[in-house]
Amino acid sequence: MWEHRHHHDEGYCCGGWGRADGGWTYGHHRPGPRRGGFRLAVLQALSEKPMHGYVLAQELARTYERPVSASLVYPTLQELSDRKYLTVEEKDGRKVYSITQEGLAFLQQNREAVERLKEGTDHARRVGGFDFVRSLAAMRDMVFMNEEYVNEEKMKKVQEILAEARRKVASVVFDQAEQI
Repeated sequence: MWEHRHHHDEGYCCGGWGRADGGWTYGHHRPGPRRGGFRLAVLQALSEKPMHGYVLAQELARTYERPVSASLVYPTLQELSDRKYLTVEEKDGRKVYSITQEGLAFLQQNREAVERLKEGTDHARRVGGFDFVRSLAAMRDMVFMNEEYVNEEKMKKVQEILAEARRKVASVVFDQAEQI
């Protein structure tokens, strides 16, 4: 969910974090970190305090206002551990991850990207971007999680509504008179 196959040279995708000029845009993605940005988000969170994977996932979900899957968190933690950016210690039957000096140095080397991540998240909150994404996801889920109620005719009507909504949104975003 956080990763997308389209990446730019700077290692971050354009959906909110990593535009070449440091700016923020939705692009064709949901706001939030892509793969490279997710690594930085994990390191940034662990630079504040050591955590086990579950608490880290909750912290990231709260910060970026979206679910964070264990299937993304744990492989990322393993990768960062393999790179010597994290240490792992067993406490009360759980693995607790802490950032290393190498991890802190990596964060420092990428401080501009970390700032873009923070700015993108702040911007998404200010303009309601997270609410926008939740609304889109709710509409998607309404259609695809209620298949027993959606037939071909209803899907066609939904498609027409979405096409009209796209035209209206484009007229708002680009300050143009609506083309009908």
